[in-house]
Amino acid sequence: MNWTALVGSLYSAQYTAAERLAEPGLSMPPNPPASVEAVAAAEQRLGVWFDAEFRQFLLTCDGWSRYGTVQLFGVGDFAAGEKWRRDSACAQRYFDTGASGTLIVPEGYRLVLVGKTLAAQRFIVMLFPTGPGIGPAACWDCMAGIDLRYPSFGVWAEFEASAISYALGEEIADRRCPQ
Repeated sequence: MNWTALVGSLYSAQYTAAERLAEPGLSMPPNPPASVEAVAAAEQRLGVWFDAEFRQFLLTCDGWSRYGTVQLFGVGDFAAGEKWRRDSACAQRYFDTGASGTLIVPEGYRLVLVGKTLAAQRFIVMLFPTGPGIGPAACWDCMAGIDLRYPSFGVWAEFEASAISYALGEEIADRRCPQ
């Protein structure tokens, strides 16, 4: 996964759309990269092992307040930030009440909130192993009982970036066409 290319192209698409639509809120730059030490500290606080792909994302951009409509949390947020804690509690209630029928956390894994939308009850969560050699991580995009599993955070991020770019292009096209 080339995170630099993906992050750069998505930010460019969002920035271009924000300029054309005269809506600066559509475009927020990604956060600067996290340090290796900060990533390790976040893993320790959470009691998990990030997979190489998610770790590389954090070393490229330490979260992003506007990945389309999703806020992706950075290492300083994980198990430490107040908003992350509130949103994690909300996500946990979602899973505890049975709204999610498909996501089951297996033994040796921990569910970690990595992203959340502002408007709807949509959570991006990762299942990370709590120790080395337990197994691979997985990414879930959860909303209103529809929980979509992705084999990795990178697969989710690429799919989401494509959807965001398409939606921005449609918005620009719609505003150009008379009603």
